[in-house]
Amino acid sequence: MANFIEKTLEKDEKVIFKGRLHWSYNFRYTAWGILLILLGVAGMALIAYTHYNDFNNNMLALFCLCVIICFAGIGLIGFGLFVRNRTEFAVTNTRFIQKDGIFDVKMTDIPLFKVETVNFYQTFFERMLNTGAIELVGSGGTAHRVEYVQSPYKVRNIIATYMKNKKAAEETLHA
Repeated sequence: MANFIEKTLEKDEKVIFKGRLHWSYNFRYTAWGILLILLGVAGMALIAYTHYNDFNNNMLALFCLCVIICFAGIGLIGFGLFVRNRTEFAVTNTRFIQKDGIFDVKMTDIPLFKVETVNFYQTFFERMLNTGAIELVGSGGTAHRVEYVQSPYKVRNIIATYMKNKKAAEETLHA
């Protein structure tokens, strides 16, 4: 799936910047997953320590439950990575492309010459983590917002630079 954007490139189109969502996007999945793993390991250790000599069927059931809790935590972390990796975006010399999904794919394609404004949103906490949101406002007033962008200021500057270059080139052609 990593080559999906490259497959959609047009003739003479080059990828200027390729990005993905920031790690903080799946932080809640990772945090809960680690918590479940720690809870499961602590439960297994407690059961093994306290019932070392009299390990009966009830203790075996509790031990298995702790193992299941550990695997649920691992599954939750994996799900978070899956959710994060389903979205990728790229800025080319002619357009902004965003791909969402792994099995069912949705692609958003915005020509840079149609973009009038690039808005940039970043809270104080997001600034410390180098994440934020960018919003592309098109000529018809429609807006496309991408949250949890890694290095959003860099992405905003790249889009703004290529917007200006494309508009200047079009104005020269029409003059």
